[in-house]
Amino acid sequence: MDGQLHEKHAQACEIWNERTAPGVEPRRVLIAHSESNVGDSFALLLAMRGFEALQIGTVPGALRFAMEWKPQILFVDTRVGCIEKRHDHALVKALRERALTRLDTELQMMIAFASDESRDPRDVLQAAGCRL
Repeated sequence: MDGQLHEKHAQACEIWNERTAPGVEPRRVLIAHSESNVGDSFALLLAMRGFEALQIGTVPGALRFAMEWKPQILFVDTRVGCIEKRHDHALVKALRERALTRLDTELQMMIAFASDESRDPRDVLQAAGCRL
């Protein structure tokens, strides 16, 4: 009985459920994370909830899959593609620019995994296109 109550509560709180997004199948999530074991863990958890989830750890791969696979949600680690601890947020910027210049009308949500304030200052994240 307790499991059924939890399941009903979880369905009411999810971003996508039968009531809020009927017919939205497949639900695609792209995870771009600098640590493949972390990204793979997120992808596995999302797959267990019925999402098609894919982990990519490189800038070219993430950009290619974002264009071809057209995921509805992008989880992006701001460290992907950083060279020598320089956080230039190139992937976040490229994905944001691509989203602004797309010709199709499908919406995407991008969620950035940022480091601490000293490595990812708020003004730098905002300049990359993140809303805080």
